[in-house]
Amino acid sequence: MTGQEDIFKNMHPVKAQVIRELEEKANGKDMKSLVPLIMEAMQKLKAHNLSFSQQEVSVLLEIMTKDMSPAEKQKVEMMKRVVKNKGKL
Repeated sequence: MTGQEDIFKNMHPVKAQVIRELEEKANGKDMKSLVPLIMEAMQKLKAHNLSFSQQEVSVLLEIMTKDMSPAEKQKVEMMKRVVKNKGKL
């Protein structure tokens, strides 16, 4: 968690708030339920002319997947690779 604390210390306040809200809403949800929440978070950032860095996305995914089953985590990792290969994160 130290890495997460460090990134939050230097993060834009709006980004930090969006991540914390997302963490709260995502608690106990499966991956399918997370997609609309992630899209909502991205729209909030876009409204402030912001976007997540690669490092921030990694922290966000770590937070969101902490309570997922290994199978769900594997799906998230696969999706992460697909998105990264398309250059969207």
